[in-house]
Amino acid sequence: MRSVQVSKPNAPLEIVEKEIPEPGARQVRIKVQACGICHSDSVTKDGLLPGIKYPKAPGHEVAGIIDKLGSEVTEWKTRQRIGVGWHGGHCGRCEYCRRGDFVYCQFAQVPGISYDGGYADYMIAPTEAVAS
Repeated sequence: MRSVQVSKPNAPLEIVEKEIPEPGARQVRIKVQACGICHSDSVTKDGLLPGIKYPKAPGHEVAGIIDKLGSEVTEWKTRQRIGVGWHGGHCGRCEYCRRGDFVYCQFAQVPGISYDGGYADYMIAPTEAVAS
């Protein structure tokens, strides 16, 4: 598959060929149909947040179709049209998550920062990051 990625902080975006990723147990694989370009994506490109592991594909405004389900996914179906936004996942266990305040999760994830985002033919997202 094709992916647009940044190899290290402040490096140019480059198109690379990668293996199509496989979803984990509570993840879905998304065939990306569109991904917005946001100023926040420059955070990944410019390495402005500590802890970003490179190479990384930016993109947190994703629209696509579920292509494959992880082994424990029951709430989504293949061929279902979905979106993934800034909220890219939460732990479900911290104090904030137990109160339903997922956006304050101590272990919150953001596509394109915490894991590869939508600047690719396919991406993987945790089920709690997906919306229809």
